[in-house]
Amino acid sequence: MRTRTSLMALAMCMMPTLLHAEDSGTGTEAILVLSDTDMVPTVYETGELGPLETRQTDTLSIVTLADDGSPSATGVPVSNSTYGPPGALAVSQDGRFAFVAETFGQRPEGAVRLDQLPQGNAIRSIRLQRDGPALVDTVQIGTQPQAIHLSPEGDLIVAITVDNDRELAFVPVTGGQFGKVSSFGLNLEPSTGFIPLRSTWVQWHPSGRYIAVNLVDRNQVAFYEVVRDRSGTVSDIRPWGNRVQTSKFPFMGKFSPDGRYYITSDLQWGIDTDGFYGVQEGILTTVKLATVGATGDAARHTVPHIALSGWGAETIAFSPDGRFLVTSNLRGTGKPDGSRDWTEEASLSLYELNNETGRLIPHGEWPFPAVLPQGLAFDRKGSRLYAGVNRYRNEEAPLGGAVEIWSLQTEGQPRLVPSGESVRLPVGVHTIVTR
Repeated sequence: MRTRTSLMALAMCMMPTLLHAEDSGTGTEAILVLSDTDMVPTVYETGELGPLETRQTDTLSIVTLADDGSPSATGVPVSNSTYGPPGALAVSQDGRFAFVAETFGQRPEGAVRLDQLPQGNAIRSIRLQRDGPALVDTVQIGTQPQAIHLSPEGDLIVAITVDNDRELAFVPVTGGQFGKVSSFGLNLEPSTGFIPLRSTWVQWHPSGRYIAVNLVDRNQVAFYEVVRDRSGTVSDIRPWGNRVQTSKFPFMGKFSPDGRYYITSDLQWGIDTDGFYGVQEGILTTVKLATVGATGDAARHTVPHIALSGWGAETIAFSPDGRFLVTSNLRGTGKPDGSRDWTEEASLSLYELNNETGRLIPHGEWPFPAVLPQGLAFDRKGSRLYAGVNRYRNEEAPLGGAVEIWSLQTEGQPRLVPSGESVRLPVGVHTIVTR
């Protein structure tokens, strides 16, 4: 039987300590989760937002799990959007602050369609303090930030926006306070593709010297060196090596923990497919990166392998040791009733990365009864996997979203196993970060 723990019930009995530096080393683990309550799952197909959810609001939830698995949780209202990739959340290295990007603003009174939502332009800093989370700072970074990522040093957030000629924004952050924003254009030639949006995703390389930018309009990944002046301010970005051709619509990507590879999830979407989303397979492209510090002809990135991926694999996550990669597959769960592509269940897929060749070895796909699952994160040990669930079908629970807890078992044939446990959260779960 599946065990579901209510966020409200947990909040009533939780310990006063949430997540802060003093907890480091105690065994307490935190899962931070964003929920967007403005959109129903079919919004991407119909453009309709659906009924107004009066019981819930956009929320940052903080769930803590002790070593014995016992959870406690709390939440704070903060505007966020499930529109875009699951990359709207970052957490400071000391675990004291969360940073939330706003792609679309809150639903105005009378709004019934996606195109009636105001465009977001900000990142907010939330202090995760003993007596409850609190807003610390807000910074405007550009129109509709698609994804944000905190540098390995923990002092600089990079964001990708939809603003032409200044798509990249860098925001210094110290003690939860934001510094002056530096914006840069990608300096790309005009696209010949079918997608008006240039980029959906940005990630820091583990070295902290480079970023990867996924170019969905031309099916490429570009790598840039981030140049800082003596004060630490970003003064320039420089192309690092060659741009790499991926498969179609590289929605998001992840560096392997050792920085040797970058893997993109290519969803095959576009206006030249049925209904834009009408392809039921994806591709994972493995990029083998040049050596850190390489320049000129030596900075050569190559593609050693591609693998067939799941249908709508919008989220991917590496295990902490870099051995395994998991994808969360939407399948047809967001299709309207009666659609020929409608499916009752979504799925998770497991791959193993050969660190010498870059090949991804598939180990299986596991269906589960989730609608539009987004957000994946491993625990510190890599044995537990947290999978976000936008909501469950035909359910009227007060808290419609969830984080499901799975285990990664590596003895014998590697596999994912559902624990039967989940933490119930507001509907619209889409981004998960662990700390």
